[in-house]
Amino acid sequence: MITAFAAVASVGVNAALVWIAKASDPGLQHYSHFRLWDFGTLTGVGVVGAGAAWYVATRYLAAPRQLFFRAAIAATLVLWVPDVWILIKHEPPRAVLFLALMHLTVALITYNLLVLAAPVRSGDASADVIEPQMRRVVNRDTDTESSRVSRAVWVALMLAVGVEFFAGIFSMLYVPFNRPDRWVVHRGETIYLFHALLGGVLGVAAIALVLHVSGQSATHRVDRVGAISGLCGMLVGALGGVLSVYHPLRLCGMALMFIGVSVAFFGYLIPMIDDAPPVAPTASTRTAGDQR
Repeated sequence: MITAFAAVASVGVNAALVWIAKASDPGLQHYSHFRLWDFGTLTGVGVVGAGAAWYVATRYLAAPRQLFFRAAIAATLVLWVPDVWILIKHEPPRAVLFLALMHLTVALITYNLLVLAAPVRSGDASADVIEPQMRRVVNRDTDTESSRVSRAVWVALMLAVGVEFFAGIFSMLYVPFNRPDRWVVHRGETIYLFHALLGGVLGVAAIALVLHVSGQSATHRVDRVGAISGLCGMLVGALGGVLSVYHPLRLCGMALMFIGVSVAFFGYLIPMIDDAPPVAPTASTRTAGDQR
């Protein structure tokens, strides 16, 4: 189920990227690699292969996440090799940049969904039984007493990031790509300003959340990861917004804004997946911990 959802999400996001690429450059309307059947089929095959790899890793390996993380990095680098090759063959640089961004997007979506949402198989005794028991012993003095950020905060931030993403897409469609180098535009000014102001509000919220989490005496480690990831995504998106003002760097800025929004969204998604209340240590676990 998670693999199928990852495939659908990856194809959907890549279709949005192709839409942005064609809108920014009408010359790419008939670019061969932007056909839905072509990139959709390859994306589906890649995600299914990643799902099978995650199943095998969780079933037979003691530390599946570490190996899968390295494999995801290696796979992304391998997928970029054809992009470099077609760039050398004088394919349109803008199209090649979007292809590389599509490959990175598939890797980010698939890795996070499989690792964070797909259950660990029962065949891996060390990952399914031993490691959770160890975590309960080691972390019972921190995680069970640490404060958690409200679920409503993560939901609100995720929704706001989603609105920011679609506002960015509409901005790309209504604001001319070849506009002069200026902060305020005349065509599509409303959606452009809404996109910029919402990004600023999200940036302030991300900073406030990190300060709140850092100021707590005992904060859940997943909340720290989510808050810091969200802030990093907002900073990358802000850098992309600044670069998009200047025409020579506009395409790079658009790509950075997309990556920043993706990082922030998945950063705020992490605590949502791991928001179950900590499991109280059992009597046998407490005895084992006392004996140590």
